[in-house]
Amino acid sequence: MKQAIYSVSTLVRYLKASVDQDMRLQSILIKGEISNFTNHRSGHWYFTLKDAHARLSCVMFSSYASRSKLMLKEGMQVIVKASLSVYEAQGAVQLYVTNVQLDGLGDLYLEYEQLKQKLSMEGLFDAAHKKPLPRYPQHIAIISAKEGAALQDMLQTLKRRWPIAKISFIPSLVQGKEAGAMLCEAIRKADALKPDVILLARGGGAIEDLWCFNEEALVRCIFACESVIISGVGHESDTTLVDYVSDARAPTPTGAAELATPDMQEVIAQLYVMRRSMMRHIDKHMKNHRKQLERLKQHRYLSNPLSYTQDAMLRLAMLAKGLEHSVYRVQSMSLSLTHLQKRLQLCLIQQKAFTNEVLKQYQKRLYQGIQGTLSVSLEQLQRKVVLLDAYSPLKVLGRGYALVYEKQHMITSVRDIKLQDTLTIRMKDGSVDVNVITKEEF
Repeated sequence: MKQAIYSVSTLVRYLKASVDQDMRLQSILIKGEISNFTNHRSGHWYFTLKDAHARLSCVMFSSYASRSKLMLKEGMQVIVKASLSVYEAQGAVQLYVTNVQLDGLGDLYLEYEQLKQKLSMEGLFDAAHKKPLPRYPQHIAIISAKEGAALQDMLQTLKRRWPIAKISFIPSLVQGKEAGAMLCEAIRKADALKPDVILLARGGGAIEDLWCFNEEALVRCIFACESVIISGVGHESDTTLVDYVSDARAPTPTGAAELATPDMQEVIAQLYVMRRSMMRHIDKHMKNHRKQLERLKQHRYLSNPLSYTQDAMLRLAMLAKGLEHSVYRVQSMSLSLTHLQKRLQLCLIQQKAFTNEVLKQYQKRLYQGIQGTLSVSLEQLQRKVVLLDAYSPLKVLGRGYALVYEKQHMITSVRDIKLQDTLTIRMKDGSVDVNVITKEEF
């Protein structure tokens, strides 16, 4: 069998498709050292990631490189998040990098990604669990550091935008080993106050400073909270697990305060517009009702109320007269019915007597007819009996004749008889059984 021959491009495309379809090689974390780093004028980063035994070519496109907080340098130990693929033009295996972290933070970042995936699989980040934000909150609880710029920024924003809301402040540590437990306790205290919304906020900082907002216990505590929670942790580029589980996420503490409240001036302007619209509608309805009132005032029942009673009295008199006429008609019909009843009774008596007499006549005629028919039938019967007796075969037997049978079958010819047959001979006064010894035909 002849072996197939493939082109280079066909083989490379096959390798690329195989690698791209392997989900185990997509969005993986790889640890290594930076070498041959090039910051291209297009904004793309090209470098090699190596260790003591192997190396891989890497590219980080400008859309990801521009958001990176870390500027790469030769010899830097890093952990990259990337997907493996094949660069067809050179037939080379290559990493497509989307994020870079220093190796010192690699363990934290790996822990972050694993916990994020676990909680996401449990449904803690699903949009179906998000509670809607109140439109006009009357009670706002703030959880933040007691002394920090974030708290002052939020208070100033709330005072400027929505000063009518009641503010409850629950202080807590927002970084350090004990911060996670204190934040959980603060959330439970705030939730017990049943506010319209809770603001969980702190200013920006390094990833280590914000790490308490990635603790699993804190995420589950927020998920179990009955009150609406808005997170405003760090700067716009900082994202913690608290942001995923909260009902809404703001890029900064100030943004959280703005997201939680409407602008008082805008609300006042809307109320003014609504008031003007309502006044126009009220004025329109008042004018319409005044017109209706004027028409009602001109009605004759209002100008002359007694005319209504006079009309009613006239109708009542007409109805009374009609009722009297109806009573007279009822009485007249009652007398007529009584007279008809008497006539009907008399007719029934006469009809009954006539019917009885007719029945007697029919009964007499029926009896006479039956007697006559019976006499005629008896005479006919006697004549038929005499005739039947005259034609009876038994009369013939009395003149010396006999009937011959073989097993209830009448014999009429010698040909029907066989020798040694047993025959029965019927005579006038009895029968005998005989055996045929001889026979003779004529």
